[in-house]
Amino acid sequence: MPTAPACAPRRTLLTVAVAGLLLGALQALPEAWLQVLRYERGAVLQGELWRLWTGHLVHLGWTHWALNALGLVVCVLLADAPPAPRVLLRQVAVLALGISLLFVLLLPGLAHYVGLSGVLYGLFLLALWPGVRLLDPVSVAALCTIAAWLGAQLIRGPDRHEEALV
Repeated sequence: MPTAPACAPRRTLLTVAVAGLLLGALQALPEAWLQVLRYERGAVLQGELWRLWTGHLVHLGWTHWALNALGLVVCVLLADAPPAPRVLLRQVAVLALGISLLFVLLLPGLAHYVGLSGVLYGLFLLALWPGVRLLDPVSVAALCTIAAWLGAQLIRGPDRHEEALV
């Protein structure tokens, strides 16, 4: 019989799998519904506050959804100690809200946004940071790679091949 710590990563992987399926179910909604769920600055400023969270749960298309779902799995697998499912869901909710509020406050030109990518960057930081603090080479290399990728996107904009893919 597995011990409690051995079960925790399996429960987290199960949570991530279920979350990926739920994100897929959202992606299968009619386009009109997806428009109501995406982050839209004007709508948020008019009181449609659910968009602060739901904009991170819908995607540009199936490829975008698949990349984000795969990112969730990789994030959990890279973590030395994956968070309990409840903690992971709380992290996603807080990161989504925080990112959306930053959009509202710092990026007034960003009219709309969809996808889990911003939340994933935060989850990777949370998952890798304990290993980075211990100078674990895998954690350090993974976090440096993610930081370099994010920095490159901020400096030069999205990669055209990535845009074509999603």
